[in-house]
Amino acid sequence: MSVISSRALEIEAYERAAKSLLALIRGEQFASHSHEIRRQRAKAKLVRIRTMLRGLGDPQLCYPVVHVTGTSGKGSTAANVAAILTAAGYRVGLRTSPYLQVATEKLQIGSSLIDAASFDAMVRRVLGEASRVYPPDQSGLGISYAEAWAVLGYWWFALRDIDIAVVEVGAGGRFDATNVIDPIVSVITSVGLDHVVTLGPSIEDIAWHKAGVIKPGATVVLGAIPDEALSVIAREAHARGARVVRTCAVDASPRLLPMLQGAFRRRNAEVAAVVAAVLRENGFDVPDAAIFDGILSTRLPGRLEQMPSATAPTVWIDGAHNADKAASLAQEANRISSGGPLPIIVLGVLDTKDPAAVVSALRPAASAMVLTEPAVVGRRSLEADKLADVVLADGFQGELYVEPDPDSAVRRAESIAKPAGSTVLVTGSMYLAGHARRRWYRDEDIVIQRTPWPCAAGEIRLPAP
Repeated sequence: MSVISSRALEIEAYERAAKSLLALIRGEQFASHSHEIRRQRAKAKLVRIRTMLRGLGDPQLCYPVVHVTGTSGKGSTAANVAAILTAAGYRVGLRTSPYLQVATEKLQIGSSLIDAASFDAMVRRVLGEASRVYPPDQSGLGISYAEAWAVLGYWWFALRDIDIAVVEVGAGGRFDATNVIDPIVSVITSVGLDHVVTLGPSIEDIAWHKAGVIKPGATVVLGAIPDEALSVIAREAHARGARVVRTCAVDASPRLLPMLQGAFRRRNAEVAAVVAAVLRENGFDVPDAAIFDGILSTRLPGRLEQMPSATAPTVWIDGAHNADKAASLAQEANRISSGGPLPIIVLGVLDTKDPAAVVSALRPAASAMVLTEPAVVGRRSLEADKLADVVLADGFQGELYVEPDPDSAVRRAESIAKPAGSTVLVTGSMYLAGHARRRWYRDEDIVIQRTPWPCAAGEIRLPAP
């Protein structure tokens, strides 16, 4: 079989599987503004997932798990923990959420994403099992997108004989589709205001959802947690007989952390180093060198990521979709500008977010703004014109441009930044970050090469087995 036809078959398999999963996304007609109805549906979702996993022999029980939640930093922390364990010689499964460009980014072992053929086969097996357990003619809703992903990930990891899994929560924790496990370590990186419609409205409410990942007799590692959230988490831990380890009370490799650029990266690395120390107490062989090497080698697409380019202006991408993330990103504005003018910010958010809080945090970091609209299946973006009203109401004094099309928005920002000697920063929605990133990293190359950082055309990189 030729290389071209083999590549085409892989892409076909990926697209078939991705389309099957996207078809499970439920439209707004299934949404409810009632907390009680949402909670009932969430509980039913977890029952369905457990039922399906039980029919498959409970694959999620075949390996220990580190379960990571948090308003900000959970993806980076999960990636750090996985990299540390990989550097220590373990076969590590990593599940992250959401993906930036292609669905296979959600599942990887070591440094390699799930391959297209396995992805296609697993999707078909999961949907087949769902049809068997929950026949189409039954009353009630069928399996959802999140449910399918939960079963798929835990099952694939078991089939691949991993030593340990690191699983990032999608949103919240207590009723998240991943929360059907008894982790050896639970992690809560932070608690802030995000997903307030489903988890809020208060910090205490959100903390209650995050605390749902704490399991009886296990250990929970906490990052920077505000006092009003800490009391909620402490009560949950006490009720479940879980040990609480606060990152601020542990020496987390001081020789390493100063080497990392960005306060947010240092915070996430600190939490990961403490998780590694807890795992060491539980019998894992994780030397200091593995912590050092793992954290330094950690890469996560779309988290203050510089796009490759030999020409100006430099483009950075970051999915800062809530106030905490936006504030952390704003602190990095001078560094990524390399002493030049502040960045031209390309901003787009979903209509479920708090645009005023994001804009307020980012405003001091922008010399100009280009407002746009991210696109995502099953969710709506805030219209760029309405986002402009928010920016103006916040008192932004710089130049303001409206470009609903994301590609046009980035190019407009580049045209402004180049003569000014500035940089471009694309931020707001993770979906906007993923869309912009496609200009430098093609979806099909990510799928074929099984890495978020595929080689340029003409180069060869073989994925790890």
